Amino acid sequence: MPSGGYRPGAGRPRKNIQDKKLEGKAKSNTVPAPTPKRVYSKNVMADYFSMAMKECEKEVPAAGVLRAEIEEYIAARGCEGYVAPQTVTDYVLNRQGFLACECMNRKIGRMTKDLKLSPYVTAGSAYYKAMQGDFNLITQIINRHSNTQAEEKNAFLELLTNRGF
Repeated sequence: MPSGGYRPGAGRPRKNIQDKKLEGKAKSNTVPAPTPKRVYSKNVMADYFSMAMKECEKEVPAAGVLRAEIEEYIAARGCEGYVAPQTVTDYVLNRQGFLACECMNRKIGRMTKDLKLSPYVTAGSAYYKAMQGDFNLITQIINRHSNTQAEEKNAFLELLTNRGF
């Protein structure tokens, strides 16, 4: 079909008025959308975390144990004063939440009866992502301020430099 233009008479021919009257206008069958209910959001991850911690308190290490582990790692690199205590606390809580959710996934499975993902899978992945972010921040701080800047020797790189590359 022609698409129109600047010339008189160019373009798509107009529809006959008689045909328009026969077809009529289509009625819109739109139903007005109901007003949404006001939802007060809760911290759902905290609920799953508390339930998982009650169920798996024997399998998941205590926060003190996890904190001592990461602080020992930081102290071994000589960076005790550089990593903020809140960052360590965030890492410990996120790791504990991840371990608790994984424990629940092992107990009840990763799928529900309706073949949907268990809420512990979603919560566990969120905890894991947050834990990884905290750990990456800690390792960046350690790498920047560590007293032991000597990295392991790369044998391949050493061979290249000895050959004159």
